[in-house]
Amino acid sequence: MGADGTGRLYIADFHTHYACPAYPALPPRNTARSLAGRWDELARRIADPDDLLADSGRQGIDLRVLSAPPALVTPHGERTSPADLRRINDHLAEAVSAAPDRIRGLATIDAFGGEAAAEEAVRAVRELGLSGLVVDCATEGQLLSAAAARPTLTVAAALGVPVFAHPISPDLLTEAFTGLGRFGTSLARGTINAAALLSLLSDGVLDDLPGLHVVFPMLGVAGLSLAAATDEGEVITAAAPSSRRAHVYLDTMGFAPAAIRFATDLLGADHVLVGGDWPIGVRDTSRERVETALARAGLDHPTGRRGQRTAAAGSTRGETMT
Repeated sequence: MGADGTGRLYIADFHTHYACPAYPALPPRNTARSLAGRWDELARRIADPDDLLADSGRQGIDLRVLSAPPALVTPHGERTSPADLRRINDHLAEAVSAAPDRIRGLATIDAFGGEAAAEEAVRAVRELGLSGLVVDCATEGQLLSAAAARPTLTVAAALGVPVFAHPISPDLLTEAFTGLGRFGTSLARGTINAAALLSLLSDGVLDDLPGLHVVFPMLGVAGLSLAAATDEGEVITAAAPSSRRAHVYLDTMGFAPAAIRFATDLLGADHVLVGGDWPIGVRDTSRERVETALARAGLDHPTGRRGQRTAAAGSTRGETMT
């Protein structure tokens, strides 16, 4: 999000889902009954670009950054094949080309697919013109810092594009938290997302790849909290020297002013993005909601709190995440 010459905020929603109709969106594992009951309609909307663009117009959103993480479109227990990834990304590039001033796309990449995944990431960015990558933050038994994911993260850093580390629903946690309903689903997904963030820090990935820009949804904010409580975690915060600062971003998923304020205090307002998890999120991403949430978080001035620029909303290839 930025401001134009009139002071009007330019709002881009970084966390928006779109799936190729040939690969319909699947509900999270052991999903809460309330979400399962509306999933058919959600899957229909996720595959409908006209609905997405119409919603953007109604809500006053200038740009949406589209993504389909592998776990959203791949049956549980299976891996997204390289051929499927190519088809998904080819279709996304076509969808973006139909309205490039209103939508951008993140290539669907199986980060745990080793060199083949990295090759598809390069193709999707260089040949298809997609603006970044979306990956699962973990797979059963492996977090994002795993050796299998290093080739994808390395090429993302070299290409200068963001990696959106999207939550998954790990079996053990989702089963353990089933009794909490939709909170249990979110808690399980947020816990594994937080673990993925911490793995990048503890396993030295952020040090090894200083050009890596990685985005987590607010669902994984516990990882930020735990990291910031340690000396080694200072590198992801705004307090780090610019030469050592790691590029970890959070989106505003949920639009809770206190959570946004916490994230901007730690990461800096330039490392917090607008993101609403369309159309799955329980709160619509609307201009009014974004502006109100930012104002209540103390970010109602164009330069943000303490002179920082206010939260950005979505990188496009060749631009900074501001």
